[in-house]
Amino acid sequence: MLIKNKQRLDDLTADLSKLIGERKAELFELNKKITLDTNYWISEDYETVKSYLKNYTKNHYPVELVNKIKPKGKILVILSYNEPFILSIIPVLNALVVGNEVILKPSQEAENFTKIIWQKSGLSEKYGLKLRIISPKTHGEITDFIRGVRAVYFFGSYKVAQSLAKICGECYVEFYPEIETSDVKIFNKNSSGIKNDVLLTLRESFSHSGQSCQRIQGIFVHKHLYDNYIQILKQEFIKLCHSKDLNKFIDDQYISARKNLLDLLRLDIEKSEPTEIIEIKDLPMLVIKPKMESEFTKNAYFLPVLWISPFSRGEELIKLLNSRRFFLGVNIQSDKDNFINQIINNTRFTRYTVNTSHTNIRPKEGWGGSWPSGFFGYRSWVEHFSDGYIIIKK
Repeated sequence: MLIKNKQRLDDLTADLSKLIGERKAELFELNKKITLDTNYWISEDYETVKSYLKNYTKNHYPVELVNKIKPKGKILVILSYNEPFILSIIPVLNALVVGNEVILKPSQEAENFTKIIWQKSGLSEKYGLKLRIISPKTHGEITDFIRGVRAVYFFGSYKVAQSLAKICGECYVEFYPEIETSDVKIFNKNSSGIKNDVLLTLRESFSHSGQSCQRIQGIFVHKHLYDNYIQILKQEFIKLCHSKDLNKFIDDQYISARKNLLDLLRLDIEKSEPTEIIEIKDLPMLVIKPKMESEFTKNAYFLPVLWISPFSRGEELIKLLNSRRFFLGVNIQSDKDNFINQIINNTRFTRYTVNTSHTNIRPKEGWGGSWPSGFFGYRSWVEHFSDGYIIIKK
């Protein structure tokens, strides 16, 4: 049943917030085993969820919208292994309170994390939420589940999304993917702002190595600023690699646990023929001027790696941006209004972050980007887990 009562929603979100607070140490330890993220960034996810829950009925579930939606019915939600705090709570909460019967498939690694939140806590039973957590072992099992639902919501890789989209198409089931993607930054600003932008870029690029659609993967810098930018970027990158602050970004276990992916990354970087690779340790990496048509710049890696390339004209940059498959959004840093409008008006991304910190998007959007590559704010969370309707009266 659709939960319209504000007090009941406040009680549910308060119980969720209390639960993750009381079991914080246990959930942090589970999160670390699942993702290998550092405590610093697990804390960031935790605070994002706490903030989201605190403001849920105020910012994310307005009455005027709720009164014009109906649940889709039985839906399948498939979660990726990363971001267990965010994924196990924010999309699942919205799918449930809209009134759906939710079949939830977390990753094998995150299954216990999800069960602690919704089943072992007793919250599903207390609030009459229709939730079933599954762990299918075969392709046939997941296909059977798809046949029995109205819609599938998927968080994960592009290749898996292609396979699931085919099954959903054959079964006439709605398919909503949030696939692994990444963000690109454009710097075309006064040279006095380079130092601050470089420091922010390094933070945004390496901070969430486990979630590529929440970080900057590449930078385009105007050719008149490029030499100055790259000089400062190299200096600050090397400084960060020798600093204790790196421990905030990359866990000691991360490199050994990601060795296979790291080997693939090195091969792809080599094929991209960059002019330079700066690597103080195994990770992070800074890749200078790779070929834009290479697999390296096309792919979204779950690793802390950053590339940088110059551009000369807006038209050239627009052509490059429109050729991309894996950019979720564009972070534009520019003091030229005409340039900003030119980029926005001639590209089709789902998010444009203009002259503001990319890292500010989480509390405002909940998770991911903006639909269809992600979920933007309360409207997409609520609307895409439901069917809207209108009433026409004489």
